[in-house]
Amino acid sequence: MKARRILGLAWTNMKRRKFRTSLTALGIIIGIMATVSISALGTGFREEVSTRLLQGFEPDIISVLPASDLLTSWGFDYLTLYEAEDIAEMEGVEVAMPIQVRGTVLYHVDDDSNHVETRLIGANFTKLQQIYGHRLNFAEGGMPDPVENNSAILGFLSEPFFHAGDEVKANILFRNATGGLEFVNHTFTLSGILEEVGYSGAVPIDRSLFIPLETCSEIHNYEWIDAIIVKVEDPSLAGDVAQAIRDYYFDNVLVLVPSQVIETLDGIFNIINLFLVAIASIALLVAGVSILNIMLVSVMERTREIGIMKALGARSRTVLFQFLAEAAILGFLGGLIGIGLGYCLAYVLGQLAPRLVSALGLEGIFGTEFYLSPVLSIETFLFALAFAVVISILFALYPARKAAKLDPVRALRYE
Repeated sequence: MKARRILGLAWTNMKRRKFRTSLTALGIIIGIMATVSISALGTGFREEVSTRLLQGFEPDIISVLPASDLLTSWGFDYLTLYEAEDIAEMEGVEVAMPIQVRGTVLYHVDDDSNHVETRLIGANFTKLQQIYGHRLNFAEGGMPDPVENNSAILGFLSEPFFHAGDEVKANILFRNATGGLEFVNHTFTLSGILEEVGYSGAVPIDRSLFIPLETCSEIHNYEWIDAIIVKVEDPSLAGDVAQAIRDYYFDNVLVLVPSQVIETLDGIFNIINLFLVAIASIALLVAGVSILNIMLVSVMERTREIGIMKALGARSRTVLFQFLAEAAILGFLGGLIGIGLGYCLAYVLGQLAPRLVSALGLEGIFGTEFYLSPVLSIETFLFALAFAVVISILFALYPARKAAKLDPVRALRYE
């Protein structure tokens, strides 16, 4: 019997049992819907984060951190100005800027009713301008000239509490010589307020108070460095300079290169996405068991019909292919519907993402304008559709073989 004829008979049999067909397809639809929605959201999230990282990271800027500060027990516990000076002398390095980062609460000297939690970053203003000058645009004021010990630059704040020229007090948290935590107050004069920059690599410019590095060290009597921001002469040299720094310090420091960070995160996202899709695919296995049960019942109900087909000359493989054709059509249609519903579900969840970010207080990580657009690639579409068809055929194979092996005489006598 021709394939078109077999498919026609399979479709006719399915239409005669619409309710059962719908229930059987429901499992496939749910499984594919879950798989596609998770995959589309995962791909969209990965692209959104990668885009933001590409916008935030500068290809010619690398960051050097103490290795033991990041979940390791080896490497330097801290950095010093000597490391910054050594790195500045390396080939391919244009500027090396040491920084200290602390937490602080900022308020006006004569009014503490409006206060803002910010980061306190000690840095050399000249080097800060050399590295991030193309991104530092002042909404008010400008760089202090000359730089005084109480000079400060304030990054963008969504709360307009402060203006250039204001006297502000910073309530700074630091660790004392005995290891305890203490607060110290220090007064600064705001020489300028920056426009919104967004994320910028290892230096969070927005919502940060920049003060001279010497002043930061004096306030808490601490000369160690939290990080060294290195600008290379050419973006193509970033990897070579990073490796030179690692070799020079025998891998006792952690060097972050933007392209390598993005590649690593991309690999992590792929693994997480694959894991989630694998979990969602379990629903397809449940759907496959449902197909197996329904097909077995169908074989019993259609025993006389199979006997008549064989008595009229139908071969065993024709019966086999007819049942498999029904399963394939079921998987194909269920897959198509599941893909459509899965993308719609991913789209709805993506639209709710900004509210979720806001509810969890994650604007500082993802930004106030975080949008998650699901991405359904052609590869995902074809894989989901093929997977639905293959699962349906595999679980229908046993009932189909059982139907094909029925003895026509016994089948005609079956009540």
